[in-house]
Parts: sequence; structure tokens; C-alpha cells
Amino acid sequence: MIQNIDIAEYSSLEFDCILDVRSPSEFAYSHIPKAINLAVLSDEQRCIVGTQYKKDPFSARILGASYVCENISKLLKTISDHIHPSKKVILYCAKGGQRSNSLSVILSEIGYRIYRLRGGYKSYRQKVCTALNSPPNLSFITLCGPTGSGKSEIIATCEYGIHLEELAYHLGSSFGGIKGTQPSTKMFQNSLFEELHRQERTNEKIALIECESKKLGTIILPTPLVEAYQCGFKIYIESPLEDRVKRIVQEYGVMNLEFFSKAMSKIQTYMSKNAWNACYEAFKRGDLESCARILLLEYYDKVYKPSDFHLKIKHTDIQTTLQKLNRVRKGILRELEQRG
Repeated sequence: MIQNIDIAEYSSLEFDCILDVRSPSEFAYSHIPKAINLAVLSDEQRCIVGTQYKKDPFSARILGASYVCENISKLLKTISDHIHPSKKVILYCAKGGQRSNSLSVILSEIGYRIYRLRGGYKSYRQKVCTALNSPPNLSFITLCGPTGSGKSEIIATCEYGIHLEELAYHLGSSFGGIKGTQPSTKMFQNSLFEELHRQERTNEKIALIECESKKLGTIILPTPLVEAYQCGFKIYIESPLEDRVKRIVQEYGVMNLEFFSKAMSKIQTYMSKNAWNACYEAFKRGDLESCARILLLEYYDKVYKPSDFHLKIKHTDIQTTLQKLNRVRKGILRELEQRG
């Protein structure tokens, strides 16, 4: 049995397995988070069918159907080995057309419980864009503070935290690209949407987030979100210098000289010549702690301009800090309840 559902129904349900049947390149660029790619047409086949369709739609459909049948016959072994028939499965393609319909019919006939997303990935993207262009249904506790103070580890440990740097795969500084290739803007938006939706599903009213700038590497954050957390309850996270140095070494210590040199060239005008040279030489001789200490004192702490904040927390122990944050959270919740 196949149940065709729209995006509103999809958002209200939980699924054991999400299957994206688009081509590998479509999937690689962006997809619904946690989806598995089981392409019923390869990139090359999709291109051939598309070219043929412009000349003769009917023959293109025959060609496409033959490709799909051949590919599905190979996919069935993978599906049967990894997806039990009792699982709740949803399929989608680009626009809810023949690619998702073809696999849905076959899996349904075999005995799988199949849901098919009406409108396909296009409808999902419309939902994402609408949501991110609107103010989030959350209040925010917004962490600010100097580089290396431990904001990221606090957010990553907190169950109601939204880790923007992790979603964007960028640490938000001149050295932030150390994590590697960033996701596409669409993929980042999808991940952010799911994270916000996760908070809403659990009836969470408050999220913990870092006061990031508008841009993380190549990713531009949605304006309504930025405006919301900038107006949140701001907490300044303070941490001893030596703890900050250790975090910087742990986070950035894997970079090679080429990456370090490119990043250093971006900040050269913001440091004194002596400090810049000392930092560079420390890195080359492998003295990462001295390198990090110079960067913190001579660059990051000098360019960082703390905004107004409501509370300061000295962060030395993660559990103690989380307890303090939870007390703040409970106070904000009481205020929200009193407002009605």
C-alpha cells in the first residue's frame, strides 16, 4: 500500500527510513537530512533521458523506464538486506514524479509500508525556505565571549543547543575552514531547519546558541534567526587563558603549514609585525601552545568587541556551567509562562 502525503503530514510524522531516489549528484548537492540515496537513474542516464525528451518525449519515457527497471532490480537486494518490511519508509524524488512512483509501486507490492512525498524534494525545499524566512518559534540563550572560551563545547553538550558551526562545517574565523569542505547553502538550510524542527517537536521553548556573525565561511545565516538570537538573553562566557590555549591547540592543531600560512595572511594587517612573526615562527617549530597564546592575546582579544550581555559565567567545568545555564533557562521559562 502506498500513502501519498504532503509536506505538512511529513513534518508531523516520524519515519524509520527516508529514501532519496534522485541521481547521485542531485543527492550530493543537497537532500533531506538522514536520507539514503537509492538512485533509480544514474547521472549519465538522467542526462541522456533529458536530452532525448526534448526530441521525442514518448521514446524518452520508454528509455527512462528501461533504465529504471534495470536499476531497481539491482537496488532490491540492497533494500531487502538493510530495510525490514516492518519499517516505516518514505520515498521522494525531485518533484514527486515517476522516479519515486516507480520504486514505491514495486516496494509496496513486495510488502513494504511505503509513504511517498507529494511534490517531492521541491515541496520540502519550499517548506524549508518558508520556515527560515520567518522568525523562529523559539526564545534564545545566546552565548558570547572571546575565542577559545568553550562556547562550542557547551552548546555541543547541551541537549537544547543549536550548533551553527557544526551545521555549517566552519568555525567562524580566519582559521575556521579547518574542518574542510562546507555543505551547499541548501544542505545547510535543510540541516538547520531539521534542528529547529527537532526543538519544536520536543516542545522546547528555549534554545542555546552562539552569537555568530551573519556569515560562516561561505554560508550566510538566515536574517530572522540572526535577529532572534541577537535579541536573546546574552551570556558572556569567560575562561582562563591557559584553558583557552588548550582548546585552540586541540581544535586547530591538525592544520598544516600551507593552511596556516593562508589564514595568517588574512590577519596580517590586524597584528603587529613582531607578534605576527613570533606566531608564525612558533607554529613552524611546532610550539602550538605559544602560537595559540600569541593569536589569542595579539589578535583575537584585540579585535573582539564584546556586545552588551545580561550575565557573565566563568567556564572552567562543563557540568557546572550547564547547571548555571539550566537555572537561567528555568528563570526565562517562568517569565514566558507569566506572560501567557
